Amino acid sequence: MNSPFQGDKHRIAPEEALSGAEKEMEVIDEAGAVVPYSKRKLSNGLHAVRGLTISLHNVGVEIAKSDGCGLFRSKKERSTKKVLQGVTAVIRSGEMYGLMGPSGAGKTTLLDVISHRLKQPAKRHGDVLYDSHRPTMSEVRRDASYVEQSDDVLSSMGHFTVYESVLFAAMCKLPHDKWSKEEKIQRVHQVLKQMSLDQAAQTVVGNPGVGLRGVSGGERKRVSISMGLLYNPRAIFLDEPTTGLDSAMASEVMHIVKSQLQGLGCTLVVTIHQPSPVIFDLLDQLILLKAGKIIYFGPGGMEPCKHLAALGYPYRQGYNIAEFLLETVTDKAASCDFAQEYEDSEEFQKQKSQAAEIWEEFVHQTKPGDALERQDTRRLPPKRKASITLAAHAEQENLEYYANSPLREIFVLLQYRVAVKWRMGWFIASKLAIPILVGAVYSSFFNSLPKNFWGSFTTAGLLFVTVALAGFLSIAPLEDFKGEWPLVLRQRQDAYYRSGSYVMEKILQEIPYGLMGALGFGVITYFIIGLKMTPYAFFFYTLTSFTVNMVSTAIAFGVASNIHIDFLPQALCTVWNTLNILVSGFFLPKCQIPKWWGWLYWISYQQWTWSALMINQFGDQSGVENAIRDGECTASFDSGSKCSDGMGSLLNRLPMLFQSAGMNANGNQCTAMNNFTLAMFGLGKGSHSNQWLCLLYASLSLPLFIGLFWLGIRRSSSSRQ
Repeated sequence: MNSPFQGDKHRIAPEEALSGAEKEMEVIDEAGAVVPYSKRKLSNGLHAVRGLTISLHNVGVEIAKSDGCGLFRSKKERSTKKVLQGVTAVIRSGEMYGLMGPSGAGKTTLLDVISHRLKQPAKRHGDVLYDSHRPTMSEVRRDASYVEQSDDVLSSMGHFTVYESVLFAAMCKLPHDKWSKEEKIQRVHQVLKQMSLDQAAQTVVGNPGVGLRGVSGGERKRVSISMGLLYNPRAIFLDEPTTGLDSAMASEVMHIVKSQLQGLGCTLVVTIHQPSPVIFDLLDQLILLKAGKIIYFGPGGMEPCKHLAALGYPYRQGYNIAEFLLETVTDKAASCDFAQEYEDSEEFQKQKSQAAEIWEEFVHQTKPGDALERQDTRRLPPKRKASITLAAHAEQENLEYYANSPLREIFVLLQYRVAVKWRMGWFIASKLAIPILVGAVYSSFFNSLPKNFWGSFTTAGLLFVTVALAGFLSIAPLEDFKGEWPLVLRQRQDAYYRSGSYVMEKILQEIPYGLMGALGFGVITYFIIGLKMTPYAFFFYTLTSFTVNMVSTAIAFGVASNIHIDFLPQALCTVWNTLNILVSGFFLPKCQIPKWWGWLYWISYQQWTWSALMINQFGDQSGVENAIRDGECTASFDSGSKCSDGMGSLLNRLPMLFQSAGMNANGNQCTAMNNFTLAMFGLGKGSHSNQWLCLLYASLSLPLFIGLFWLGIRRSSSSRQ
């Protein structure tokens, strides 16, 4: 089988780039012959990779404190907390580095800096280079994999089985042109077996937040790690990978990570709080932190104990090395400045010298990859040219990496994420329950409305509520999106799919829900209430309900993708919906709307959809009912009206009085009432003369808010380091 990485210069590791120890490892093929390291691959075709060399140059991280009234101070006056200070180090390719330190030492922050995933409001100073150049986010997504400490983000995929979760990751991350579907499935089964998840493959992941029980906490952690192991990256970063695992399973997981990834040349960086002796022995290099500063950087094993012994803190034989290190550096009675002692050590001077060499190489290279090529070939001396903006050049060289084309991404999202939801009856029922229930309640109040004045006025109110209801029901998809937002961020950072692909998937996913909701609500209310009984009118009523559902959903997505404060998107959607209600023309006619709100009247999607429904119900464009054409509906003016006495009888005759005066001429009493109703709300003329034109104007909001949705996804995922 051909290598999936054939021809990919970023993936294939030449034999000369591998360490001597790795070359000496013997692998025997089926014929009993020794396989050269450069030709080794797993059963699914995975080849060795050139691990990343990561260099940190005087890196610091600060976080602005939110100290109450300090929010109103200038930037210079605001206090900041230094999480990392003056970190200079070189992480060599193909080795396993452990980040250790007491709580609050900056382990996770340093891992975020190394992986270029530092989250706001933290600000980084200094530089982090990959292979002697500043990597673009596209390179980071392509070459590195990140496994977070918390696996709560999987809860938004809680209805997926373990197999479906990992298969979805495989379909997104493994290139379609290099991996067949069968090879991807084979790789998924292999990873599940490696992670001891084959027995739980058909168990749902679960979502404790909604009471959906699933796999255990340890199994959820292994699912997260499995997604990072699918496509062997050049570097993998694991934040507390043993959290939630018992000692035996933690050791097994770490052995798998080291043997499968480091054995292929991958660079491993692991934060680990208090490892067992077995796991500690797996670390090739140890980075020990305290208060945001490195206090030891060097080989693992007994070497850090020798370093502390030289400072006057001898190791006690038989004691857990990791516990000894942590207790020593956190001992309040200790008078030693461990950070200063490390800066005075030979190891720090060595790290500083190596970092300086890499920086010099970075400054004088011409484009990403030049330094690596010169290092490998040793043919040409370094070109003494100032470095042009390397990140921009990398983008111009089309170094963006996604495994699939945009259309393929949409197909994968629909088939392997949306289709899974459609197999669950309870999920579809939950989408239909609310519109059907609300429709049943409406029908119980507005059944068999007459054609007289009060009936027409009540029908106008019902059509208004139909439009306004969609705006409030959009809170449901908004909350659904907020729940999966952390997972989307992780998947976007790992280059699962483009922003536009995710936006299209969400919109396409909501189309059947919006259509079923419109049909469910329409079928129940339309005939029981007694709206215009023509096929044309019913079709347009359903189409308009569907349109307003989709626009409301797009608004919810557009707001939620740009604003990530917990309560604010829902509040803003409610305010926007309320403003649209006020300018819809039902409460206030257009002539009574204040001038400073006039602009909102013309762009309000609820105003246009309500106008379309009103023209559809009371105009002639959608056909004329037989009862009106034959004059049979006039009976409802007397016998069918519950408000026909007194003022009701007078109002019922108003349309005919206007007609006799030359207004709304032609037609019987029912036609006169319909024309009078449209005239009362300023409809049926000008821009509101055609129901399809009104629906078109309402639909123009849809691409606008879809664009806002896309902008929010792209901005939020690309603004992170």
